[in-house]
Amino acid sequence: MKSTEVRKNRPSLYETALCLAIAKARQDEFRWERFIDNLSQICDTLAYQVAAKDSATSKRSDS
Repeated sequence: MKSTEVRKNRPSLYETALCLAIAKARQDEFRWERFIDNLSQICDTLAYQVAAKDSATSKRSDS
């Protein structure tokens, strides 16, 4: 099975972030402002992790 086939069956990072934000907001009796804050925080964390990974990869390939 090719990696592209596996990715089609998995939710995207954004879909995963939505699910996490919804679950966390439900703990606070689902207030929309908490959902938006949670989604923003999750997306920021994911973006930081992706950028850090890309930076580390490019440093290794430059060596």
